[in-house]
Amino acid sequence: MLLASYLLLISAAASGLVTPDPGKGAKPVQVEFDAPAGCSSTDAFFSSLRSRTDEVRQSDGNEPHTTLQVRLTRARGRVLGELRVVDDRGGTDTRKMQGASCDDVVQALSLTAALAVDPNALLSAPASAPVPTATAAPGTEANASSAAANPPAAKKRSEADPSETADTLDATAARVPLYVHWFELGAGAVGTTLLTSSTSSGIAVTSRWTLPGSGVLRTTLGLAFAHVRNDIVQSPGALKVSLSGLAATACPLRFSAGILTVQPCALVVAGWLSASGREATYTYTVDHLWLGAGGVLHLSAFIADGLAVDLDGGISAPLFKRRFYSTTPAKIVGETPNISPIISLGLSYGF
Repeated sequence: MLLASYLLLISAAASGLVTPDPGKGAKPVQVEFDAPAGCSSTDAFFSSLRSRTDEVRQSDGNEPHTTLQVRLTRARGRVLGELRVVDDRGGTDTRKMQGASCDDVVQALSLTAALAVDPNALLSAPASAPVPTATAAPGTEANASSAAANPPAAKKRSEADPSETADTLDATAARVPLYVHWFELGAGAVGTTLLTSSTSSGIAVTSRWTLPGSGVLRTTLGLAFAHVRNDIVQSPGALKVSLSGLAATACPLRFSAGILTVQPCALVVAGWLSASGREATYTYTVDHLWLGAGGVLHLSAFIADGLAVDLDGGISAPLFKRRFYSTTPAKIVGETPNISPIISLGLSYGF
């Protein structure tokens, strides 16, 4: 009787009635997915992950497992993705990506997650199977639904054709590069006060470098060259002044909502102030170092792919008080203010 049972079991396995557990030996993972509405889903991420390797399965929550924390955000017409891999011992590894669409970023993050749990994972997901038509044979639709719910594991990278592997790696890297920073170049008009008796205006060329981070804790460093003078939109009066210098900003926080980004920034200004008398018997030109510190609020509104309108407003306090005199007749013809308001409006392009 026992021999008959063994023979029956062997016969069932040979006929396909008994199959090995596909999840046996696979690493349990739990996916935590955070994204804007309509921007992919947990199922799409896990399906892409599962199509690259059969070494993962969904955790039941009551066992040691690896947590895959996925976060997607939209900024300046791009999709920014972050993957944090937390192993069962609490160790973490964070990667960031950017791409043109949610699907591109999810594909790239799923590849990163697959390689984290299985170094031999396939570099590109297999092509999706065609959807069965209404004329399919009975039972085909049910089988197709089952296959969609449990996508077949992809061929291992070690088993893939070497030339195909290299091509897929190049294509993936070109489509969704690693997100390391966001660099911007811009230009615009700027206005400030160099003398208490007049306003000054000019132009500024700016560059901004956003460092890696998450949420609102994303620091941006900026450097701008500006040239302003008090004789562009008005008569300079008795004293003509101009300032050429650099302005450095550090913006530790970043608040984004839709197309709008707001950043509070610390400001340091260093330049060369040149002043020339105009209404005295004898006129001279004097030059002085200008140093100032303060803060600005940076607002950026996205208008097209990589293009944004930037508005900055704030104040700067000159560290040195300057007074300019006319000797004939003797009088003060100008002095620097205690607080200089600053405002600028321009365009920037992000790379």
